[in-house]
Amino acid sequence: MSRKQDFLEKLSVLIIEDNQGDFVLIEDYLIEKFKLISIKHCSDYASGIDYLSKAEEKISVILLDLNLPDLNGLELINSILAHNFQAPIIILTGYSDVSMAKSSLKSGIYDYLVKDEINPAILHKTIIYALNRSSYIHQIEEEKHNYENLFNFNPQPTWLLDAESLEILNANIAAQKIYGITLDDFLKMAFTQLHPKEERKIIMQTLISKEEEEFTKNHFTHFLSDGKEIKVDIYFRKIKNISGDRIIVQSNDISETLKHISTIEIQNEKLRNIAWTQSHGVRAPLSRILGMINMLEEQPDSFDEISFWLEQLKISTNEMDDIVKKIVDETNRFEQE
Repeated sequence: MSRKQDFLEKLSVLIIEDNQGDFVLIEDYLIEKFKLISIKHCSDYASGIDYLSKAEEKISVILLDLNLPDLNGLELINSILAHNFQAPIIILTGYSDVSMAKSSLKSGIYDYLVKDEINPAILHKTIIYALNRSSYIHQIEEEKHNYENLFNFNPQPTWLLDAESLEILNANIAAQKIYGITLDDFLKMAFTQLHPKEERKIIMQTLISKEEEEFTKNHFTHFLSDGKEIKVDIYFRKIKNISGDRIIVQSNDISETLKHISTIEIQNEKLRNIAWTQSHGVRAPLSRILGMINMLEEQPDSFDEISFWLEQLKISTNEMDDIVKKIVDETNRFEQE
């Protein structure tokens, strides 16, 4: 059984009506059209409010006479709506108050019925319509609540902006916490104020553009409340709203990532220097050593020549040893960093 069917099967109606004859007639119509129904009758506003405040069962719908002994007209409508009992209200009225009944629909009243025109079919149709509309409104409210939770509890700083002025209309909890700015203070700002002056033009041009495009610049700077700068990536989407176009903007702090990349680049530069030393510094003395060995092989009988080249061989060997030590020291420092 669906939720709607279950709701209608267990229909509970409160009729607030001071005319006993009208109540009996409406009661008969309800019993005729609904199989399982619980009907409660109150003859004045005060007893109706008292019952609604203490009722253990959920009231499905309220049928409200527009003229009660203790309260009537707009004052009656505003008063019962102020209690927000979460049940659709259908007004029962005469021809003389139809205009007022129509205007009450803008305030939150679901529908109205002219007493002289009520019959079982009209009453049944009106109640079904009110219940369906109430169910739809509650569903929308639940979805709205879910979206608000997704916005507020998103771990990434997120803002809702006016699409034309870029004024901040809302900021989620992460934005308030990370930036150290209260919601009240955010609501006094435009989003561009989070950026340094040199970035504001490109931010404004991109956000208010009619085309949804990604930023051509990869990284931006944001200021926190204490003046600290962080590097961020910016993502946004435009949305439609009955109050006007809006923009959802989200920032991602990449400060630590950029620092890490910078550290890696420095380490890579050191590795390149070590590699250069290995490929160039070591080769020079090594080439000389190999050349001297060739010379010794060509002049094996010349003692003076051999003595000279041995001395040169010793010098080149020491030079090569110093280079190797230097490479080892640089490698150890690199590993420690």
